[in-house]
Amino acid sequence: MTIYNVLNNFKKFIEEVALNERLLTKTNQSKMPQIKLGYLEDNEYGEEKEDFPYIVIRYLKDQVSEESATVNIKVLFGVYSEDSEGWMDILHCMELIKREILKKQNFDFYTVELPIKCTIPEEHPFPNYVGMMELELTVPRIEMEGDEEPWPV
Repeated sequence: MTIYNVLNNFKKFIEEVALNERLLTKTNQSKMPQIKLGYLEDNEYGEEKEDFPYIVIRYLKDQVSEESATVNIKVLFGVYSEDSEGWMDILHCMELIKREILKKQNFDFYTVELPIKCTIPEEHPFPNYVGMMELELTVPRIEMEGDEEPWPV
């Protein structure tokens, strides 16, 4: 089990949750948000594409101790809205995913710990709106092989 497996599993979960969601694009079409791991692709000028709507799952850090192992991730949400109500689309997406996480909380090989932190920044680069969710996942800790004690006493 690797952190990549955890992220990929979580991505599949988000894809299932967002399957029926439709949000506007800059060309006024309705589509499901693209769901990516890490970062949006760069355009030909080396700048991040503004390919709205999107949900990006980003690794922040991980930590292993004697008792447990955790992975912290950030889920970024981006929508396009020509009116001042774009923040409502962000809130809707965050609530949808948060609700489904709380229903399940224990996944195949990790657990989403509470609290779940959601933020919508006060300032937005209109007509683009963004939000973020921070999660801590408890994952299996790799045990040392052999007869030696894994941690000094």
